[in-house]
Amino acid sequence: MALGIGSKLDSVMARIRQAAEQARADMAAAAQSVKEPLPDAPDAKALNPAEGRYLDSFEEERAQKMGMPSLAAPPPPGTDPAASAIPTNEATQAQKEQGWNAPQTTVAQTSKKGCAEATLTYLEQSSAEEAAPLTQQEAREKVRNKADTMTTSVKDRVDVNLDDGATADEMGAMLGSMGIKVTNGFDECNTDALSGALKNGQMALALVDSNALLNTTLADGEKGPDSGELHWLTIDGVNPGKSKSTDDDLYRVRDPVNGAYWVKASDLKKSISQAQEQHGSGGVMTVQKDGTAKTTEQREALAQANLERTQPLGKGNGGASRRLSVGESS
Repeated sequence: MALGIGSKLDSVMARIRQAAEQARADMAAAAQSVKEPLPDAPDAKALNPAEGRYLDSFEEERAQKMGMPSLAAPPPPGTDPAASAIPTNEATQAQKEQGWNAPQTTVAQTSKKGCAEATLTYLEQSSAEEAAPLTQQEAREKVRNKADTMTTSVKDRVDVNLDDGATADEMGAMLGSMGIKVTNGFDECNTDALSGALKNGQMALALVDSNALLNTTLADGEKGPDSGELHWLTIDGVNPGKSKSTDDDLYRVRDPVNGAYWVKASDLKKSISQAQEQHGSGGVMTVQKDGTAKTTEQREALAQANLERTQPLGKGNGGASRRLSVGESS
């Protein structure tokens, strides 16, 4: 009887030893498989030696191979996602229909008082009818040539000299010689007229206080002096605000000193108002291509007509040269 019990006990112990040996063998096999990377895994150089795991690049590589879209990080807490979006320019299509072909690059002034020349160069590029687009240098040379060859009858009323900036009258005369009509001129920012003109395919030129405008786009620690110099820039874009009023519209400016950026209508108003207060001049003129002014005589007549609409902006000379920093827009 005792012998039978001993035999059974030996048999149970043998099975336990066999199971333990099998478990050790399975564990060894599993450990060996961990050491061998998958066929499409990155090589050993992609390992993080401090943590013994693959870096995030492994996940990126897998996503690329599988054609999966990469995830975008959510905006910081408290941030309005719409605030960081680039505004839609609702003037683009109408401007194309009116014959404008505006370049993407803002023309930078090349001299201390060259903002007027740069603004005219941008419009020369935008209105050119050549088969191939004009380079900035080609457009600049055409502007300088027109300034040098202004007809006597126009010179009797205004002396055009872009080397020291330009008055509103000088800009009006130059625009006429380029086949561009001044449709309206204001000594303030009439947002109804400005937004309406842009949406109908026109462009605009503004004479502003340079610091007053740029300071509205900068953080408190980056702002310059409250008042700067009279400064010419182009307005080529509009984005309606959330209300029915145009007072909260956004405008895209082409600034020869600081590049392209969007400003609020209220900020543009402030910069023009400050220009009038500090310098006795400032305002906005809206412009459009005049397809009928082809000959020298026709463009001379257009220049004369433009001078009737530039007077509200005053006699101040726009030629700011101060450069600050601004984050765009575009």
